[in-house]
Amino acid sequence: MYRILICDDEIKIRETFRDYLSAKGFDITLAENGEEAVKITDKTDFDLIILDVMMPVMNGLEACKTIRKTTDTPVLFLSALGEEQDILDGFRNGCDDYIVKPFPMSVLTQKCNVMITRYKGNSLQNELSLYGIHLDKKTRQVAVDNNKIELSNKTFLLLQLLMENNGTVLTREQILTKIWGWDFDGDERVVDTHIKKLRKALGEKAIHIKTVIGGGYSFREG
Repeated sequence: MYRILICDDEIKIRETFRDYLSAKGFDITLAENGEEAVKITDKTDFDLIILDVMMPVMNGLEACKTIRKTTDTPVLFLSALGEEQDILDGFRNGCDDYIVKPFPMSVLTQKCNVMITRYKGNSLQNELSLYGIHLDKKTRQVAVDNNKIELSNKTFLLLQLLMENNGTVLTREQILTKIWGWDFDGDERVVDTHIKKLRKALGEKAIHIKTVIGGGYSFREG
């Protein structure tokens, strides 16, 4: 049975979604604001997270940004805000899909099925192994020649991005967007700083991280 977290500040909406999706065979957990949703996801794994955008205490955008720091579980936004900028803000803050209220419950159910099926298919690729480096996306562990190494969250995500794009040149801008987000207003040199940290942690395996002059970085055979 797939587990879904539903977060909405209106109790009637929460309970309606719970009753309908429970009848469709989903295991439902409820939260009434973004802060509560974050606390729940810190302790429990879900197959899908559904967030309302406008909520007290912590809104859906902030909750999604926070949740994205620790999990790649798909996030679906439900919102009465349907302008182009509203939807773009949702994706920039880490959501995987966005539905504008009102909508038929049948559409919500189908969205849940599609998103979970896609996520489960992708989760088969949770483990990456290249050149003696093993990365587990689920447990967030990295081993070099079977010896575990410790990486910060951003450095872990950087290694994951490089390994997933083995042989491809990634520009600093691409790396910033993927890891730090569209709204990051810092300097591109933060990428270089984390590359240095990653190379140090990888030791001899750092040879696989190549600097591409005028381009960015590439992960490939040494």
